[in-house]
Amino acid sequence: MTLQTDRGVKPPPEKPEAEASLLGAMLMDGALYNEVARGRLGPADLSREQHRIVLAAIARVAERSEQVGFASVQSDLGAHGELDAIGGAQFLVGLMQNVPTVAHASSYAAIVERTALLRRLIGVANEIARLALTREESTAAVSDAQELLFAVSESTLHRDIVPLDVALRRYAEQVDARGDLRIGIRTGLESVDKKTGGLQPSDLILIAGRPGLGKTSLALNVVEHAAVTQRKTCAFFSMEMSEMQVVQRLVSMLAEIDGNRMRRGRLSTQEFTAISAASSELQQAPIFVEESSRLTVTDILAKSRRLQAERGLDLVVIDYLQLIEGVQDEESRVLEVARISRALKAIARELEVPVIALSQLSRQIEQRGTEPMLSDLRESGALEADADLVLFLWQKDRKDREEGVVRLKLAKHRNGPTGDFDLHFQSELTRFRDLGETREAV
Repeated sequence: MTLQTDRGVKPPPEKPEAEASLLGAMLMDGALYNEVARGRLGPADLSREQHRIVLAAIARVAERSEQVGFASVQSDLGAHGELDAIGGAQFLVGLMQNVPTVAHASSYAAIVERTALLRRLIGVANEIARLALTREESTAAVSDAQELLFAVSESTLHRDIVPLDVALRRYAEQVDARGDLRIGIRTGLESVDKKTGGLQPSDLILIAGRPGLGKTSLALNVVEHAAVTQRKTCAFFSMEMSEMQVVQRLVSMLAEIDGNRMRRGRLSTQEFTAISAASSELQQAPIFVEESSRLTVTDILAKSRRLQAERGLDLVVIDYLQLIEGVQDEESRVLEVARISRALKAIARELEVPVIALSQLSRQIEQRGTEPMLSDLRESGALEADADLVLFLWQKDRKDREEGVVRLKLAKHRNGPTGDFDLHFQSELTRFRDLGETREAV
């Protein structure tokens, strides 16, 4: 695998010195394998055959719960008839002798991981070039190319089993770096925030309900509170509303002026002043809107990743999940939604931000006439499995509709208790207000 540049052929990115230093460090201190390589690096990530053989032997020793070291790895290589293939025991000795310091093992691992990812990216680039040369249908070629790139990105999320002491050490490092991990992005609904601790990084949050109950309005309430009050950078992907409609809803919400009156344009001087003040405040808020009737998961990832690199990113909102374009040759819509659901969770994990996805509920809830259940999530049980939080919006009876009461049911909370809350929905202002928790569940 090589790269063709203006200056000729360039070899793929490799750091055999870092690979050798990493292997030598692990042979000198066997605990390092669990700390820096297990579940993170495999033999295929190394560029030299000898290095791949040694790392495979180290992994086998560790899987047997033996102490990783020169003697155990040499014995394993001998048992598998691979000692001669690396040049004998002297090769292992050389790896250890040339280690600058075992203290930098994590740095060696990071270098090896980065170059391995770049080599995979080059392989994907070559495959994309082949697609462009052989496919007659450009749309299908672009879709396949996006899937290949997403697979490279998703591969960085795969982790193997690790000992608890390693996981605890990583957790402690996160606490030191980020402080109280329970404080996430606040929704602006105090009772919900108290129950959840805010929206946490890497979480997939579903807001589900039948049409007309204010799913989009609730999502925009969260965006407005996060961006205006907390100065968090938010990306709002709208596949149902235009950019102007999103802006109008935000202005109506912040200025507290009926959106219908704003559309008609018959406003008082005081209302114009309020709209101007709201617009000025929103101009300073880091909100980014993507308006498109055709978006794939890969589109959302690419645009979010670019925004994160250029401006930072704290929250992603998708309106709504069932409108995301899928792969055309999926066997069924259920499988398609399941794939989309898994991909959205992967985006949340890769970008380390909460991802809110709005979702339609099936008509079963109307036929049943009761509060929604997780089984009502439309078209796929994978939504229930992948989501960290599931929030249902529903109304119990005519009295709820007359009084503008919308019930919010926290039906799933992967890391905490569930509960039920009453909200007052001012539909003309697209504004939700918190009426408090009505029932607590564990």
